[in-house]
Amino acid sequence: MLLGWLLRLLLAVLIIRLVWRFVAGLLGRGGEPELKTRERSVELVRDPVCGTYLEPGRALKFDAGSTVHYFCSESCQRAFLKTT
Repeated sequence: MLLGWLLRLLLAVLIIRLVWRFVAGLLGRGGEPELKTRERSVELVRDPVCGTYLEPGRALKFDAGSTVHYFCSESCQRAFLKTT
């Protein structure tokens, strides 16, 4: 008997919550934070040694003629220079 009342109460709470969210959504107040505008995406570069992707502005650069190599750390840069 008690279990039946608990199930009915749970069902009533779920229905009330669904109706509340539906009405709030129609009024434009969904109760959830609004999504921020997306920031512009940044093209990522790949470290040729470890494969890490990073922003070019935060990477260490090495110019090899017409090619620019980007590294995530000095150790990756040294490892690359040893192989070339």
